[in-house]
Amino acid sequence: MIRNSAKALILKDGKLLLNSHLTSTGELYYDLPGGGQNPYETMEEAVVREVREETGLRVEPVRFAALCEEIFTNEDMRRRFPQYCHRCMHIFLVRVLPGPVGEKSEPDFQQTGSAWFTPQEAEALPLVPLQLRGRVAQVLNAPGPVYLGSIRRDEVVM
Repeated sequence: MIRNSAKALILKDGKLLLNSHLTSTGELYYDLPGGGQNPYETMEEAVVREVREETGLRVEPVRFAALCEEIFTNEDMRRRFPQYCHRCMHIFLVRVLPGPVGEKSEPDFQQTGSAWFTPQEAEALPLVPLQLRGRVAQVLNAPGPVYLGSIRRDEVVM
């Protein structure tokens, strides 16, 4: 099964919003807000819904920014979390709509919070998707979508 995910680059006042997470072994990492696409939902609808669920923010897509693929090869992880072991991540640049911030109705798995970082700070963080590490500014400044590539990962991250 291949899971489509909609991820958001949320910029406000020159800073990027990232969700912080802790793995089951206590390792900190950061992820773009977003998650899986529901049946019959467009990618744009998915990114708007997922951002609202995880951050309480109302957003609208500005442009499609990047695409990457992640395939986990660890057999134990494939057995325990098959729906997360092959993902295509569609990354959108979104803007925050005016109005109050709502409640986080469905935080992401292992999410501990959210924080704002400059793009330069974000590039130095343990960021996922891995293909975005060191390339945040490139994606933000590109004239069109950036293909970040496909990777195979063996480590267990859940």
